[in-house]
Amino acid sequence: MRPEIKGPVATHQRRHFNKLVDVFDTPQPPDVMERLGEIVSAAELRRGDVVLDVGTGAGVLIPLIKSYHPSIILACDLAERMLQRVREKYPEVLTRHADITALTLDAASVDVIFMNAMYGNIADKPSACRNIARLLRPGGRLVVSHPEGRAFVDQLRVTTDLFIESLPTRGEFQALLKPLGLDVITYRDEPQLYLMVALRPRSTGQPYIAKRE
Repeated sequence: MRPEIKGPVATHQRRHFNKLVDVFDTPQPPDVMERLGEIVSAAELRRGDVVLDVGTGAGVLIPLIKSYHPSIILACDLAERMLQRVREKYPEVLTRHADITALTLDAASVDVIFMNAMYGNIADKPSACRNIARLLRPGGRLVVSHPEGRAFVDQLRVTTDLFIESLPTRGEFQALLKPLGLDVITYRDEPQLYLMVALRPRSTGQPYIAKRE
């Protein structure tokens, strides 16, 4: 996407999601919560991890993340009203009002990054992934997911005026992430669950073990 288009896309999304705080901040059905639990579990969080939730919305993942006892949870979103709701509900969470392409955390400062139900909305995915790769520590994991699956995202593409792209195939993710030093270790593209986990190996010479799929 051309630079002169990315700015207006982000502005439109910010305005759109600022209007939907109460819609997003509602209890999710039990089956969706079960799949969100699977998504968070796939990150293999450890006590003391630093976790970044990109496109946090009203913070649906935060209680699930908290159950693993991270040292820090950071929540990033374009919509400031979403972040205000997160601060009201979870005052211990550190919020950042920013596009992930421009988030200015220190390099190699995060153990796990979640991008749940928002990856298709990113206008500049290569820049977003470059910044994510910069932020991840060796051994860090990136989790891209949607608890309703690919078909749900594709339906949104034809029923909303938001910028939304279809979710990547495994090969597309590998082509994007491998040059950035990230290995796709888990990929599930199921009717009601999309889940990709990528790992930054601890060293270039250290092999990683892919999860059974």
